[in-house]
Amino acid sequence: MKLKLFTQNKCPNCPPAKEFVEKVKNKIEVEYWDINTPEGLAEAAMFNVMGTPSIALTDDEDNELEVWRGEAPTEKEFEAKMAFHKSEA
Repeated sequence: MKLKLFTQNKCPNCPPAKEFVEKVKNKIEVEYWDINTPEGLAEAAMFNVMGTPSIALTDDEDNELEVWRGEAPTEKEFEAKMAFHKSEA
């Protein structure tokens, strides 16, 4: 599984999402995407990201498992979703 964080400059809600990712990055691979770049915008389009912050949890083939838009999940919620998807694999 991977976690993809989509942010942009001047995003007032992005700092808490970045803080969340910093807390969990030792538990899961993380990719950081800036939607102001062509690469970041293309990746965001693949996950229907229309605003920031957005956080996508994907499987090993980049299939979307969960997406949080506009805010970060709590660590407890994230852990529960990861455990659920690991049990489904």
